[in-house]
Amino acid sequence: MAGKLNYGKGGASMKTKIFNNLLLKILSVVAAVLLWLMVVNIDDAIDSKPFRNVKVNMINTDILTTQGQMCRIEEGTDTVDLTVYARRSVLKDLKASDFIVTADMQKDLRYGSMVKIEVEYTGNATIDRIEQNRENVLVSIEQSVTKQFKVAVETKGECGNGLVVGSTIPAQTLVEITGPISTVERIKRVKAEVNITGITGTVVRLSTLQLLDGDGNPVDGTYLNYIGKDSEFEVTVTTLNTKQVGISFDISQVAPEGYGLSAISYTPETVEIAGLKSQIGPIYNLDIPPEALNPDRESGKVVQTVDISQYLSSGLLIPNESDREIVVTMEIVPYQSVSYVLTGGQIQYQNVPEGYTLDLSETPPLEIVVSGMVEALAGVSLENISASVDLSACQRAGTYHLPVTVTVPEGCVGPEGLETSVRLLRVEDEE
Repeated sequence: MAGKLNYGKGGASMKTKIFNNLLLKILSVVAAVLLWLMVVNIDDAIDSKPFRNVKVNMINTDILTTQGQMCRIEEGTDTVDLTVYARRSVLKDLKASDFIVTADMQKDLRYGSMVKIEVEYTGNATIDRIEQNRENVLVSIEQSVTKQFKVAVETKGECGNGLVVGSTIPAQTLVEITGPISTVERIKRVKAEVNITGITGTVVRLSTLQLLDGDGNPVDGTYLNYIGKDSEFEVTVTTLNTKQVGISFDISQVAPEGYGLSAISYTPETVEIAGLKSQIGPIYNLDIPPEALNPDRESGKVVQTVDISQYLSSGLLIPNESDREIVVTMEIVPYQSVSYVLTGGQIQYQNVPEGYTLDLSETPPLEIVVSGMVEALAGVSLENISASVDLSACQRAGTYHLPVTVTVPEGCVGPEGLETSVRLLRVEDEE
């Protein structure tokens, strides 16, 4: 038995060693996995990322339109701040556009003035949670109204080559605006401003419509609908040539009956007009008609402002608004009078019928009162006064009472309604 080998005890020891090594390996793997998980959780931990002032999109607002209403969002409540929680590896690629933020008028209107805000993530990554600083949009529901406004065009800058603006014609002279009644009623003026710097001839310029209140402050058009809100507005601008011309007033009707114009002056005495070169070329004076002066027929010192722009020919204008009104000062005084006496022989008798003659023995002297300004009367005498009687209606002998036509020098006024007696005789009767 001495040569027999015994392996039993040594084999058991080897088995124990192998088992212990395997356990260590398993523990090592587990430890490595746990360590990796710890590292991952530290390097790619859950973190947060803020997104500020994300726009809230109102949906299903047409439910109000069918009822003749509109909603206006209270200022500052139509945006929301989001805080997104996710792993850092996810957060680094997130953008505000990855989130849809809505407020549904049809589904989530609360208490008549609040609409719940819903936030939806549109990506594929895993989001832990989303927090928002506001739960509701505050709205004001109002009656919807439509109103028309005239478009006023204003220009800035200067035309080229000494030209002036002749006309500014907007693509639409009236614009129709629809929106909440409180906003629409604030609008008092709609303006289109165009830059005319350097333009000549006819040019189309682009502008944006400005909505202004009574104090000239902008009106927010966010909740308004109108043509030109989201697009540029066309204005056609035409330029004109200019020329300095005089002013000529017709004074023939300036004074009431029995009065005359003693003096007249006006400021300015010249004015700049604008028009096509062919129009303004022949013009040297603006002729203002007689009805423009002293329409109330006053006397004494009369000061009147005359808007001469209304007497311009079509196509002409006065570019400087301050030159359109002329201040006219007039001295209107009573006429002076001078009397002259004409005998029957000094009167001219016209259309005496053939075969007849005149007997002037019973024709009385005729007093002629001539009225006028002192300067005009100084040149009057019997030699330049004439009186005539027309006998064309007299066809038989007899005594006639006939009107006398008196002619006096220019600038003077002769009498009207004078009559005289004339005796008409047959020639044979006279013999």
